[in-house]
Amino acid sequence: MTVETTEHRIDFRMTPKDLINIGIFGALYLVTVGIFNLLEFINPVATLVGVLVGIVAAGIPFMLFLTRVRHAGMVTVFAVIVNGFMLLIGSPPIGLVIGVAAALVAEVLLWLGRYRSRQMSVLAYSVFSAWFMGMFYPLFYARAEFLSSPYMKEMGAEYVQQLDTLLSPAVLIIFDLSTLVFGLIGGVLGLRLLDKHFRKAGLV
Repeated sequence: MTVETTEHRIDFRMTPKDLINIGIFGALYLVTVGIFNLLEFINPVATLVGVLVGIVAAGIPFMLFLTRVRHAGMVTVFAVIVNGFMLLIGSPPIGLVIGVAAALVAEVLLWLGRYRSRQMSVLAYSVFSAWFMGMFYPLFYARAEFLSSPYMKEMGAEYVQQLDTLLSPAVLIIFDLSTLVFGLIGGVLGLRLLDKHFRKAGLV
């Protein structure tokens, strides 16, 4: 389906090649994030550090993925795959909601840049990275339930106690804002490392 606008059209058509690219780069993105998320087994501080470093590192496969994106919908499907997987391994359901919402905003930014703007690509990755907020978002409104969840129980009582002490509302807000900042860093890093790919794809 294509929606005509006064400036340029919104194209929702998805080809088999698009789906293959989403699958390949979605897997690379999850592996990259997962490697750094392993730091959570050290302590809660290492968990936060791992998330933020993972956002930067994952900017490389995501920005490479954006060189294949030429129409609406691809980033949203990408987000559903990533956040759906995270949901399966224990992340709270709100994470999927936040992830899809962030992807939709990222889609708008890419569309405004006509899928050719390097700056908009970086901003899109920064906004997309907001899905990480969902990992701990229930601590704002359902703290007891989150800390007593099966996933938290698997981490051990000492870990849960340290997490409860560390993640005060103020720290959570700082962490949430940091996902956007580190998303910008990851986007710029990915852009620099993959500059030749961006030029070949016609992104200026």
